[in-house]
Amino acid sequence: MCKERKNYEREKTMAAIIEVKNVSKTFTSKDGNVEALTDINLSVEKGCIYGIIGMSGAGKSTLVRCFNFLEKPTLGEVIVDGRNLESLSDKELRQERSEIGMIFQGFNLLMQKNVLKNVMFPLEINGVSKDKAKKRAKELLDVVGLGDKENAYPAQLSGGQKQRVAIARALANNPKILLCDEATSALDPQTTHQILNLLKEINKNLGITIVIITHQMSVVREICHNVAIIEKGRLVENGSVEEIFAHPKSKAAKQLVIEGKDPDEWNDQSDSSLVKIIDSTRKIRIVFSTNDAKEPVIANMILKFNTAVNILKADTKDVGGVAKGQMILGLPDGADIQDKIIEYLKVAGLEVEEVTDHV
Repeated sequence: MCKERKNYEREKTMAAIIEVKNVSKTFTSKDGNVEALTDINLSVEKGCIYGIIGMSGAGKSTLVRCFNFLEKPTLGEVIVDGRNLESLSDKELRQERSEIGMIFQGFNLLMQKNVLKNVMFPLEINGVSKDKAKKRAKELLDVVGLGDKENAYPAQLSGGQKQRVAIARALANNPKILLCDEATSALDPQTTHQILNLLKEINKNLGITIVIITHQMSVVREICHNVAIIEKGRLVENGSVEEIFAHPKSKAAKQLVIEGKDPDEWNDQSDSSLVKIIDSTRKIRIVFSTNDAKEPVIANMILKFNTAVNILKADTKDVGGVAKGQMILGLPDGADIQDKIIEYLKVAGLEVEEVTDHV
């Protein structure tokens, strides 16, 4: 099972728990048709944490609602744990949905019920006896760290505590999948970090597959094994978080990784790119793990070739608990010296790629 990010690639042969094949979704209104999703293909591996990132209105929530057929695709197939949702009867679909928990940005708690009864609610709907539902709810409140709040009402809780209750409620029916729709967007950074840690513990200890919708790359870097980038209803890039950080291919991925722009900043037309400030004839991006840094490679390179380079951008990001650094360098004129510098950096063990169409 995919417990740690570093194990993901070698365990990739395991079966996908969610498969999305050529999915499109069109909404019809009095003003005409709106194509929310166009020909989406992706798979989510069992036991992993999968991120879906994009700007508001990109189709992220519509896509995730297709995962449990709360939104039925106009075209394409959604297969969950080997079952094509389109082929299920209403009864079978309800059973499948009961194994897919959901949590939301707005918590969606029942304000007139206390914390314990909120968590008991889905169990009682499914016919579980009151005593068994109460026992299960108490266990789950302990899991999310709210065992002492069972008699409190939602209005008495902080945002982070409300989301913990929502998580406990989503776990009540022992789901195999947990869908999180902007679950941390309404929370402050410290609380967001706490909730993400809780989700990582749930994934690790219970083996539940987690799908996270977000518009924050920091969330993806902190918790996700894989990520899909959605833009205007289309999947523009997907893969492991490490691979996309190291080698972003699409314009959207480059904005996320190189520019550090979250999706809702993608429409910013201002020319704020540091790379564009200095008109270098050739630009490269190097990626490295700070844990592996054993020598001042850039300084040694400058001394070796007796030439300066422009450091156009440099930063360090936490990617799954590993500090990953990146630099964008403007190389000096001359193809020969440029090639020698690139080769030197590669021999030094750095990942190097040219930046030719930077956003």
